[in-house]
Amino acid sequence: MSTTSVFSGIPAKKGPDDREPHSHTAGSEGSQPEPTRSAEQYKQINYNLVQPSLEDWQSQDPQTIETYYEQTEAEFFNIVDSYRLQANEAVAYYRDAVRSHVRWRFWMIIAIGILALINVLATLQFLNEKSPSWIPALLSAVAAVYAGCLAVAGNLESFFNWFDRAAAFREQRELLLNRFREYSSKWVYYVQAYGKTPKACVNAGQLYRELVDSDQVLRQKLKDLTEVQGRGKPSSAVQK
Repeated sequence: MSTTSVFSGIPAKKGPDDREPHSHTAGSEGSQPEPTRSAEQYKQINYNLVQPSLEDWQSQDPQTIETYYEQTEAEFFNIVDSYRLQANEAVAYYRDAVRSHVRWRFWMIIAIGILALINVLATLQFLNEKSPSWIPALLSAVAAVYAGCLAVAGNLESFFNWFDRAAAFREQRELLLNRFREYSSKWVYYVQAYGKTPKACVNAGQLYRELVDSDQVLRQKLKDLTEVQGRGKPSSAVQK
């Protein structure tokens, strides 16, 4: 969203270094390509950007102030409201993971009980002198195959890791919901409380910048949490 019209009336100030940047052509002698910088390095660079002060905003007309306030509010809550929506989605994924874990454990318990029953029957047939000799051998073979299937099922449970995935989704929900509450309350306290005034515009700009910077940190935390989720349904709570 362009804000050129909003700041058109704000007087420009010169930064501490107002020199024009040196231009380099691709074939100029001694020119070196600019090294690739990370996002964190870009944040630490001083671009000599001059922020509008409270006095600058007080010199603006009411329409400019109102337009800037509405633009910043819309962009601010586009991010903040996404936290609430993604937190709700994380709750749904958490419930799905818990149900899958409980259902898997239930059927594993039933399966282990069936294996125990087969072993008991094989033992009883072995002790029964009147039973044919092939029946205990058959039951023992069935029990061995069944135990192998249970071992494979147990490895599949570890592979899907439903329990840890549920815990990760729950932590995602807490992180997102806490961030939503934090910045919603900050907007009310530091911006909305002043109405559409110059002071509110100053606070809105600073708060929006803080939100954008903290959003990168939050996304990295959510990305780290997805490492324990393994394969399966992707979580939109970690998508921008």
